[in-house]
Amino acid sequence: MKKTTLFLLSTIFIFAYVLRVWYLPQKSLTFGYDQARDALQAQNIITGDFKIQGPPASTPGMHHGVFWFYYLVPPNLISGGNPVASAYWNAIFNSAVVFIVYIFAANITKNEKAGILAAFLYAISFEATQYSSWLSNPTIGIWTAPLCYLGLWLWITHNIKNKYYLAYPVMTAIGLGLSIQANIFLLYHIVPLFIWLNFARKKISVKSMVYFLIPLTLTLSSFIVSEAKFGFKSFSGVLSILTSQDSIIASKKLGDFIILFFNQLGNVYAYNSYPGNIGYGGVFILMLIVISIYTWKKSKNTSISWEPFLAIWLMAHLTVVTVGGTATPFLLVGIGPAVAIIMAVCLYMWYSEGKKIFVCIIVAIVVFGNLNMIKKENPKGQTIFSIQKEMTLAKQISALDYMYAESEGKQFSVNSLTSPLWINIVWSYLFEWYGDAQYGYVPFWHGKGQEGQLTALPSVDENVDKYFLIIEPMGGIPMRYLDETLAEENSKSRLVDEKYWGELRVQEREKIK
Repeated sequence: MKKTTLFLLSTIFIFAYVLRVWYLPQKSLTFGYDQARDALQAQNIITGDFKIQGPPASTPGMHHGVFWFYYLVPPNLISGGNPVASAYWNAIFNSAVVFIVYIFAANITKNEKAGILAAFLYAISFEATQYSSWLSNPTIGIWTAPLCYLGLWLWITHNIKNKYYLAYPVMTAIGLGLSIQANIFLLYHIVPLFIWLNFARKKISVKSMVYFLIPLTLTLSSFIVSEAKFGFKSFSGVLSILTSQDSIIASKKLGDFIILFFNQLGNVYAYNSYPGNIGYGGVFILMLIVISIYTWKKSKNTSISWEPFLAIWLMAHLTVVTVGGTATPFLLVGIGPAVAIIMAVCLYMWYSEGKKIFVCIIVAIVVFGNLNMIKKENPKGQTIFSIQKEMTLAKQISALDYMYAESEGKQFSVNSLTSPLWINIVWSYLFEWYGDAQYGYVPFWHGKGQEGQLTALPSVDENVDKYFLIIEPMGGIPMRYLDETLAEENSKSRLVDEKYWGELRVQEREKIK
């Protein structure tokens, strides 16, 4: 690699990182139940309570990999549990994907300029910036999935005599294994793997397969240990999916899945090309796929080529669309880098054919669309993933400051309406991490029992008169529970004041004596 190329690539990495952490000083970070739970698990590991089972999947009985909890250990250890530190940490890995897409695009075109363009297009990706601060286990797939595909591409396109040949199956295995650790349903990436290994079987040595299987087994070993310890409960989850007993699957018909597939594709394509308009962005990338496949077919190239390779990567989640819904965009994590690659390769080829002005206009539109959406949405948190809008750390801390200020240094008690219902883990975490450090004490709790939770506030003291009711954004919370919670609270206290932070609100109350 030339020094100029290395300098440009390093500059793009720094630019990507700055873009991803730009709003973190303002605590523009979505922080909900999953984030609090996972931070607590990382802190438990720090204190010696090691884990072998990861976060629960949406299908009962199934769990994701435990790697995510250990991934969160370094930032939690250094920061004392500050969620913002974990986002800064995650942004490093997210930004480093620029190196992967550079290698991929440069290898395909045999030109470093195409690689630089791909790295830049990924750096400004709106979806990538959203993933960088989303503290949920699927987010690591943004770098593990492209690592898998890069390893696979190099594996099937390089000669067995290449001195780095055996490193490629290892890279593929680590990428695939950690992707499954990130989200168990990312197992679907094994389908493209089988397709290409079968297509290139004459070039795949037995030794290389051994180099693939050993690291893959090691990266998935925690699943084996977890299943053995907890009684192989995931089999019941797999059975519910295969027999359509899963609630998501049972509620949909074939046409629903077809629409869902293209809607999910349209979203991820647009979020990485022109997020300002899902239709334009989605159609643009679909056109690039069609054009590239048509050109490949017209050339009658029978060897392994980038066009079908990228097309299969870009549509790989077809095999798993039936286990997801509109609320599961993360099933396509790791496809965004492929969008940057196919854009860069096609634009580079058009530029080489003399269509320079046209290419410059397209690049300008893509840059404007992504930067504009980053400016518009990222201050609000991770909006393309969060069900509860306004659940950002900035608003939550403002709510805590309000409660402590109104209590005037005296003890107070809180209740909350949350998603999931009646689980106060988010607020217990915030009071223990932020409230105790800033104000020297945590409040009492007078809501429903918190038995079995990872953390909980102490039960209310009868001498406490100041009460607060925290009402989270109602996304995902049936309205009838708001009426029930207010009725329950009115039986204990009377309303004094109410303050809003977007859809998050806090009621100040006085105990009825």
